Amino acid sequence: MVRQVIAASAALVALVAIPLAAPAAAADEGQMVSIQSGSLRCLVSADDVPRGGGPMVVCERSDGQAMGRAPFATSKFNEQLPLVVMRGTGQFNWDKGTIALPGGQGIVLDSGQTYQVNGWTVQPDPQRTRFTYDATGHGMLINAVDARSF
Repeated sequence: MVRQVIAASAALVALVAIPLAAPAAAADEGQMVSIQSGSLRCLVSADDVPRGGGPMVVCERSDGQAMGRAPFATSKFNEQLPLVVMRGTGQFNWDKGTIALPGGQGIVLDSGQTYQVNGWTVQPDPQRTRFTYDATGHGMLINAVDARSF
């Protein structure tokens, strides 16, 4: 009898606890932004879960090539790294891969426009585009040849 009461109590606790469990974190698809006359595309995200989470901007050349000053991977194939990754915390790095295109339309920004999305301010001009994470002031300057953090 005691075993039955314990088993019933455990089942009741399990049923009550399931709805209280936190839902799994959903990846923020972000906003695709086309800059530098369409030569670059960047995914601006408030929480990029696939890349470790947190606010970030990930950019690549639209033609799929690496930027002229991109570093080389330390692998046996010695390929240039095509992605630029800027986190809202200030961490800046180059990476392998491509940007997974989110559903929906991206936007095209021209020189002189300012756009705010997912906590980031985007300011393109003819020479480069500035991405600044509003909460920390960290960001990067980027064009089709190079990128650097500030």
